[in-house]
Formats: sequence, structure tokens, C-alpha cells
Amino acid sequence: MLLSLCLATAPALGLAPSLPPQQGAVASSQPDATAVGAAILEQGGNAIDAAIAVHFALAVTYPYAGNLGGGGFFLVHDADGQDWFLDFRETAPAAATPDLYLREDGSLDAQSAQRGWKAAGVPGAVPGMWMAHQKWGKLPWRQLVMPAYSLAKQGFRLDAHEIRRLRMVQDILAEEPLASTIFLDADGQVWPIGTLMRQPQLAETLLRIAEEGEAPLREGKLVEDLVAASRAGGGILAAEDFREYRAQLRPVMRLLWRGRTILAASPPSSGGVFLGQALSSLQGFPLALWGWNHPRSVQVLGEATARAFHDRNRWLGDPASMEVTVDSLLDPGYLASRRRGMSSQIYTPPSRLGEAPTPGHESAQTTHFSVTDEHGAAVSCTTTLNGLFGAKVMAPGGFFLNNEMDDFAAQPGQANQYDLVQSAANAVIAGRRPLSSMCPVIVLDEEGQVDAVIGSPGGPTILTTVLQVLLNRFVYGMSPERAVSAPRFHRQDLPPHVQFEPNRLSSALRSQLGQWGQPIERRNVIGDVNAIFRLRNGDMKAVADPRSHGAALVIPRAGSEVLAD
Repeated sequence: MLLSLCLATAPALGLAPSLPPQQGAVASSQPDATAVGAAILEQGGNAIDAAIAVHFALAVTYPYAGNLGGGGFFLVHDADGQDWFLDFRETAPAAATPDLYLREDGSLDAQSAQRGWKAAGVPGAVPGMWMAHQKWGKLPWRQLVMPAYSLAKQGFRLDAHEIRRLRMVQDILAEEPLASTIFLDADGQVWPIGTLMRQPQLAETLLRIAEEGEAPLREGKLVEDLVAASRAGGGILAAEDFREYRAQLRPVMRLLWRGRTILAASPPSSGGVFLGQALSSLQGFPLALWGWNHPRSVQVLGEATARAFHDRNRWLGDPASMEVTVDSLLDPGYLASRRRGMSSQIYTPPSRLGEAPTPGHESAQTTHFSVTDEHGAAVSCTTTLNGLFGAKVMAPGGFFLNNEMDDFAAQPGQANQYDLVQSAANAVIAGRRPLSSMCPVIVLDEEGQVDAVIGSPGGPTILTTVLQVLLNRFVYGMSPERAVSAPRFHRQDLPPHVQFEPNRLSSALRSQLGQWGQPIERRNVIGDVNAIFRLRNGDMKAVADPRSHGAALVIPRAGSEVLAD
């Protein structure tokens, strides 16, 4: 078979790269954060050290998604050739119940799940980074956190992209006493471009984290103040939630595809299952022969992703809540039966995919960064507050809290604003983690060396974005830059439209899809990929998506100059 699956908690290759040391590289959505990661590599840190430093830097310089008050997924290929998946996703507080966001009449109070203290899950960011450092870090913890402290204390310059995001939530920030003093001027207006924005409260919190590790987010004054603010704001966070939170090592999904191994995340990430199903569904279709822009290539890819989304939304959630196994969803016989129902010239309406599951929702405001080091290790990390600035509430320590509770399926049977549908496997249950589309990926070549590190924000479009970058690079043979920058499209089960970026579908292609019955819909930007690829000469190429204002740096071997992408 062209694609097969192997699950392992601490996987199976056990092969250290035998070639000369590779270059280090960093790609993230914010230039200052990328520079921090590159500096850690130059100081002798490994990929895990650099990734931790980037994560904390993004909490300062990318506050709409980078965070101390959220969570994410941390996928590692270490220098010994072993693979690890660290889940530091937020959990439902101990006081959470399945009817938490329902009114007395049973209707959904969507606002309470999206904004305010009641929307916040227990954050995993700091415990997650601490666990990553304890398991795989090389440099002292303080050395990794202090660059973020300096950015918060001394400030960083606001550019046009950051100003635009602040203006999107200007009125909301004005209602938050602490946030308004940081992100708005005395007149309640967003700071002008070029302002040196300082965050003294966040700097103090980061200094404590640098000196005390995860302890400040476990117990003590910061947690006490945070819990008090939650209660005052109608939330349900409690001190025990912070004491009991644990980042989890989950099985790494290993998908064998076209002579390569794709390392991906297992539930509560839907990334590995989605990629496994979609890539299997595409077997036998001559995509490379048809070409990237052929109507059949677009149609059959949409058919594959629609089927994968249907199973994602019906069956996946926190592993403790799932009624089916990952193995059953990737069973070759099951996937072959799904593939037999696909055509590159026939649109399959949602009603023919099977019983419609219950709804869920995932915001597009996330961030991803990729790191490699000279010893062959790599980190692919996606982290989030869920919505833009999360729940729009700022903790006393100067950081925003997530609104991750909105990722649960709060009310079965009703469509949500993002049109995703999910099952009872993603119900609100205390201690559980909501299903996520975050899809960090590491690709290994036949010799076990890192061939690519890929990921993106974008809610449900993360899955189709990562899939298309994989196809662009390894099926259509695009350069690293083109594989990331090429216009993208997205199709899930509901809504059934092919949603496409400008310049992705020509008028002739749109006409052909319409003749096959496929609904189409234009949309704006899809994804923000930060990736690293191995070139034919063995060097690494870091790429920051031109859709955003990120930065990518390659750290060359001794005696060479740093190369920017």
C-alpha cells in the first residue's frame, strides 16, 4: 500500500541521522519571535529550546494568538530519531457540565461560550513548555524565557499588520481595564504604527516564570488573582484546575506515503486522521499527470476532504470520549470502500456521505511555527487562544485568556457560525479537551531525516491547507516558496462549497466544477503556513507565508552568514 499507519507514544525508528549536521532554521508569523528562536539556536540551543523561546516571544509580540493563557500541540522529532507528540491543549474546568452554555429553555447561549470568563478553558501553555523543556531541552529554562521578558519590558515596534488586528477589536479592548491601558492610548485609540509597545504586567509574569518555571501558573498569587477575576466575571475556573492540569504525551501518528513518513498528531487533534484518510482517498488518482490546476484535481481533492471532514466531525474528540478507534477510521478496507464512491467528475452532496453529526466550531485565529536544528531535530508547534484575543478578557498577569470552550460541541443538532458539525465525542465534560483542527506535521525522508516541517492556523482550513502544501511539494514538485504561496481552496462536508482564494480557480475551472454540480464560493486568505523544507543539496529552506507578515531565518553552519527568507 502507498499509505499505512503506525501509532506509537515514543516511536519506532530509533535512527540518528548519519549525514553531516544540518542547518538550523526558524519560521514564525512574527519577525521578533523568529529572531528570538534564531538567537537561541546560535547560542547552542536545540530545536526544542528554540521552539520554547519562540512560543514565549509570540505571547508578547503576537497577542491575538500567541499566548500564556491558551494551549496547543507540540510535535517533536528529536536528534536520536525518536518522535513525540506533546498535547498541551486547554481542558474544561472541573465545574464544567454538558449544559454549561444552554439557557433554561435549552437554546444555546453562544456568546457566553465565545466571550468572557465563562468561555475560558484551563490554559496549558506554560505547563506544556515546561514539560517540553524537562524532557528535551538543553539550555537553562531562564535563558529561553528571558528574551520574551525583554520584549515585554523594553517593548517592540507595532507594524501595520499588528495595528490592523488591534483595530478589529478596538471597542472590545476599550472595555477591558487592563488591556486598554496596554493596547490603546489615553484617548482609547489604537497606537500609531511604529509605537514601542511595552507590557509591564506581562513582563513581571514572564520574569516570575523565568525564575520559577511553571509554578506561577500552578498555585500562588497569580492563580489566586486569576481565579478571583474569573469568579467576578461569571467564569468557573478554580484553583484546583491549575493545580491538576497536565500536559499529555499522546501517540504520534506515522503515515507512510510515497516513500516518506508523515509524523502527525493524534486526537484530540484531528490532523493525523484527516491526513491519513484524505491521502488514502487520493490513491489511484493521477494528480501529478492532471496537474495542480486541472478541474479533476480540484474536484477529487474536494471529494476526499469532504469525506475526511465527515468522519472527523462525527467521531473525533478527546480520546476518552471517542466511541471508535483511530485504527478503525484508517482501516484499509473502510477507506477503500469510501474511495470507491469518489469520482473526479461527480459532486457528492452531504446527504450521501451519511448521517449528519452534531455541531461544533473552531476559530481561525491561531499561529504556527516550525524549527529545525543542526543535529537533525525538528519541532512543529501550533498554539492558540482560539478566537482573536481569545475570550477578550485579560488575566491579572497581563495576558489574554482563551475561549477554547467554544471548540466543544455545546448544543447537538444546531449549526454554528463556522458551519462545522461534530459529535457527542466532543461534548463539554470536565477535564476533557476539545477536538482541534491544529495539524502540526513533520515529514521524514527514506533515511529518517527531516524533509519538511509544516503547519498553519485557520480553524478547519488548517487541515486542507497542510494537505495542499504536502501535495504541492511532494506530488506537484513545487519549490518550497511556491508550495507555500500557491493559492489554496477548502472544502469540508458542511457547507459543501469549494471555497477558494483569489487566483486559485480560473473562470473556466469554476465553470467546469459548476457543470459537475459542485457549489463554489470565493473567500479571502486561507491559512498562514510557516514551514521548513530540505533542499536537494541537504540544506534547509525556511519559508514564511507571504499572506502574513512573518519571518523565516536559516542558521548556517559555522563560518557562513545567516540567511533570511
